[in-house]
Amino acid sequence: MPEKHLLFTTRIPVRWGDMDSRQHVNNIIYFQYMEEARIRWFDSLGLEFRDVGPLVLQNQHTYLRAVEHPATVIVELYAGAIGRSSLVVEHRMSIVEDPGTLYGEGHCKLVWVDYPSNRSVSVPDSVRALFAEG
Repeated sequence: MPEKHLLFTTRIPVRWGDMDSRQHVNNIIYFQYMEEARIRWFDSLGLEFRDVGPLVLQNQHTYLRAVEHPATVIVELYAGAIGRSSLVVEHRMSIVEDPGTLYGEGHCKLVWVDYPSNRSVSVPDSVRALFAEG
């Protein structure tokens, strides 16, 4: 992944229950880590979603290396493409115990929606400005 504009970084401890029968983090849990990172990022921006907000349109993750317990996952979010009503948040995952190794990468495409009408709306200017900083 070429260098992108870093939006947010967070750390998420791996729970024993995140493991599968092969003794590494279950593949679906990575999507929960991505979701948690996005929610923490939105919270850090003070965004509140009542009638308008993001919906996940697409999630993609490439598993490069297995994470095993105990560990703390580092999720970095990067600005990807942005359109009128959608944006792409790219991610990279490593672990605190081995920060120089990339364990996974991918993206999430979000579309901003008016929830009551279920119609797309423009990405808020405050979020759009973050993508323009890169």
